[in-house]
Amino acid sequence: MNHVGIDFGTTNSAVAVADDTGPSRLVPLQAAGRSFDTFRSVLFFERQEDRLGSKLVHWAGPEAIEAYLDGEGEGRFVQSVKSYLAARDFTGTNILGKQFAIEPLVALILKDLKAKAEASAGPLPGTVVVGRPAHFVGDGGEDAEAMALDRLRDAFGRAGLTDIRFELEPVAAAYHYESGLERDELVLIADFGGGTSDFCLLRVGPKARARSAAGASRANDILGVGGVGIAGDSFDSRIVEHCVTPHLGKGTRYRSMDGQMLPMPVWPFEYMRRWHLLSFLNTQQTRRMLADILRTAEEPDRISALITVIEDGLGFHLHRAVEQAKVALSASPVTQFRFALPGTVIETPIRREDFEDWVTPETTAIASCVDDLMARTGIAAAEVDRVFLTGGSSFIPVIRKIFADRFGEGKLRTGGELTSVASGLALAARETARVS
Repeated sequence: MNHVGIDFGTTNSAVAVADDTGPSRLVPLQAAGRSFDTFRSVLFFERQEDRLGSKLVHWAGPEAIEAYLDGEGEGRFVQSVKSYLAARDFTGTNILGKQFAIEPLVALILKDLKAKAEASAGPLPGTVVVGRPAHFVGDGGEDAEAMALDRLRDAFGRAGLTDIRFELEPVAAAYHYESGLERDELVLIADFGGGTSDFCLLRVGPKARARSAAGASRANDILGVGGVGIAGDSFDSRIVEHCVTPHLGKGTRYRSMDGQMLPMPVWPFEYMRRWHLLSFLNTQQTRRMLADILRTAEEPDRISALITVIEDGLGFHLHRAVEQAKVALSASPVTQFRFALPGTVIETPIRREDFEDWVTPETTAIASCVDDLMARTGIAAAEVDRVFLTGGSSFIPVIRKIFADRFGEGKLRTGGELTSVASGLALAARETARVS
């Protein structure tokens, strides 16, 4: 293989390759007896006993999900770990008795992704192009962003990829979009991942490709970029907040040791609605606190259900139920949310209009980011030829409406929702080789 792009995403990852000419192509990844274009960015840890004692084992990607589902609540399931990269206060976590910093956790996913890519397409070259968001989740400014990139670079190095170049994920999506163009366009790229929404306004088409083929940099084609740490996980969190946590004790009360009626602590529910924090609720301290609350709770059945979700490690089951409801709402004005756990079933209808009300803070922030990008570049909406929407949340009607209201429905295009960034990164790798 000549040129490789790797998209390490909050929810999904992918690898693509490109030859010196022609389109890029995704590398099929063999896992759990199947072939995948994308690789879930998840880990599952479990303690296993052998004649030498207990040892910690792990799985990544589809095999992590399979091991988790077979594990019947034993072990630790970790997801959305990319969301920690810009978090200064995340220095490490204890997983089943072993301490992990963020870099080794990410590296475990990348090692398995790399191994599966090489099993399918042969050894990766020395230099690869890696995607990065315009702004990381929880980005606290330039220092936090630099720290996130350092952590990501370190994780790739631990996975055996020491010569990497970062490319903005929306720019990579633009390379993918451009590969099918036969005329020049001014395009707005909107890339919606699991953790971030990223935007780029740039010129694409045959003339830009010709300049690149002659060795010119594409930097002058990029008019502006923007992004916000809000995306698919943020929309999921609103469903958890409104449809799940009230059934698990949020808003209820319990009696303290001195006889006072106190509200249920809010922080466990804040953890529960953020996928990257959910697995870290299962600590001895939290379990002890909830056991104490259960004894004097006004609604013990709900607290008991909360304890079951935490102790049985049902985070992925919850994630799947929420994701199914969110996807259904993109196609239907109403859906039935259903989350089954031992002893009870949480079931409630969700109307699309209610969901859109819940996510108003998120959609307002996304719309403001787009407006800010257009204002900074001085480009009028009428000057934009096309708007390319990619990523899973591009299917959500209220997200699409943001762009239809500003640019017109006729200018909107979609495609490669889970793979456009990886495909574009491989093309970016080819262009990097030409100008270096």
